[in-house]
Amino acid sequence: MNEQGEPVPRVVEGGVKLSDIYREQYAHFRSMNDILYKIPPLFTVALGGLWYFATSQMRVDKAIAIGVFVFGAILSLAFINIIGRFGRAFNGYLDNLNKLDGDYKVTIKPSKLPSTVKTIQYLLWVGAAVSLVGAGYAAASSSTIPQAPANPTIPAMAPVCPQ
Repeated sequence: MNEQGEPVPRVVEGGVKLSDIYREQYAHFRSMNDILYKIPPLFTVALGGLWYFATSQMRVDKAIAIGVFVFGAILSLAFINIIGRFGRAFNGYLDNLNKLDGDYKVTIKPSKLPSTVKTIQYLLWVGAAVSLVGAGYAAASSSTIPQAPANPTIPAMAPVCPQ
């Protein structure tokens, strides 16, 4: 029975069994769930690497540092789009599986807490903001490269000769 209480046909168009569709969609869902939890570390490594490189370039070439920070912001926005599209596909599989599972469906919808995808997107917005702040800081910082203080030198002492 579907959500409206109507019987669900066992065979759909083309003679494909509903059980085959269920197994295939469940396999896709399982694979996507695995990928979903591998995506944040990839995003973190990419943004963290860019931030590290940008901060290391601030004393060498501010233009490169600004460019890398801006690229980090653009990358964060692209990641927001990627994870959003991923979430829509993921939810499509989840909705189909819940329909087929009927009373045995496992879901946390609706929830007062944001989903995993929404949480990742929020953090990526923060990452974009941090990147833009970094670019602004690099642009506003002094154009002179601070030099390390000189090492103190001790004057050579003449050997003392006993008389």
